[in-house]
Amino acid sequence: MLQFTLFGFPIRIQWMFWVVGCLLVSGLLSSPDPRAIQLILVWLVVFFVSILWHELGHAFAMRRFGGHPEILLYGMGGVCSSVGRYTRVQSMIISAAGPAAGFLLALVACLPMLLLDYEISWKRIFSAHSFHSLTEFALLKLLFINIFWTLLNLLPILPLDGGQIFRDFMSKTNPAVVPKVGMITAGIVAVLSFTFLGSLFMALMFGYLAYQNYNMSKGQSFRMPF
Repeated sequence: MLQFTLFGFPIRIQWMFWVVGCLLVSGLLSSPDPRAIQLILVWLVVFFVSILWHELGHAFAMRRFGGHPEILLYGMGGVCSSVGRYTRVQSMIISAAGPAAGFLLALVACLPMLLLDYEISWKRIFSAHSFHSLTEFALLKLLFINIFWTLLNLLPILPLDGGQIFRDFMSKTNPAVVPKVGMITAGIVAVLSFTFLGSLFMALMFGYLAYQNYNMSKGQSFRMPF
């Protein structure tokens, strides 16, 4: 396991983080593009920077409220944990800080695209082949991760940030409804991911989240698959 410190935060990276990163773009290995290996390496850098930046958003918010956070990057993405207690509002702010950092990084990525006269459109962001240079590929993937993935992360599904915000919001009224909403939402996203996006990975991931939210509705804790 790789370990280092950044901005005073202890950071650990499990080997499965890199494996999943490679699996997400494994289709490039069969691509006729002679830059396939370079594209995979660029993707891994973008993947790493984006996930770490997101977790740093949480970490800085935790530190602001007196916590001592540490970051783990693993097969399911990243998690920022801390020894410390937070109020309901502080906890919601901490959960929202990661997505806010992602949107900020997406905004920053737009600036060089505009300066280099690269077209910015949803079709190009979602397309795996709509680019001309490694730089353009990197910037498009930065937008893809930090807009699309961030929006998915804001869905009311535990343990995603949106689910944690929803849990804190409902904590004084009806906390039992949170995993039930998460189970239904994750199930719908799993079906839509496979039916309309053809993404088996997303279908399996959200199917797993639906199963885990069902377990949490029965009083069980969330379990990481790896």
